[in-house]
Amino acid sequence: MLQQTQVARVLEFYPRFLERFPTWESLAAARERQVVAQWAGLGYYARARNLHRLSRWVTRDGGGTLPGEPQALRELPGIGAYTAGAVASFAHGRRAALVDTNVARVLARVFAPRLEPKRPRDLTRLWAIAEATLPRTAGATWTHNQALMELGALVCTARVKRCGLCPVRGVCATYARESPAGTAGRPAPRA
Repeated sequence: MLQQTQVARVLEFYPRFLERFPTWESLAAARERQVVAQWAGLGYYARARNLHRLSRWVTRDGGGTLPGEPQALRELPGIGAYTAGAVASFAHGRRAALVDTNVARVLARVFAPRLEPKRPRDLTRLWAIAEATLPRTAGATWTHNQALMELGALVCTARVKRCGLCPVRGVCATYARESPAGTAGRPAPRA
């Protein structure tokens, strides 16, 4: 539900959806039109149809659960790279990268300010940075991924960079380039 939809909006729908479909089995047993009707108002109805198809896979072929590895998750209906990383990391505690809009912005600003997250080749590079910056242990990955998402949603936003509040400004390439305080003690950039 959170794909392309704000949290506040989802909070209105999620409890009702779970009340109607509390298990994979109840969701899989429903007709597609019932699932779409319960989703009404959230938009992007392909998500509802994919979730329904996914519930049928889980109950028929998945042994009642989702796989834990990102690659296996990506083979399932409606699961892309971000969702696969999020499920592997948050639900299964795996060492898996995830890159949504907020994370891509943070990674670009901190490590590669010239990259444009909306360009496919640059997004591929940002995924590589996300992989390279994962903690060594799976246990720390949950916190790392959550922190990146929160940093992008609350501090390093699309409209406002709150560098004074940012815990990573000391290593941030954008801060170093744009802030007079960030350039103190650093050599001037070459023309």
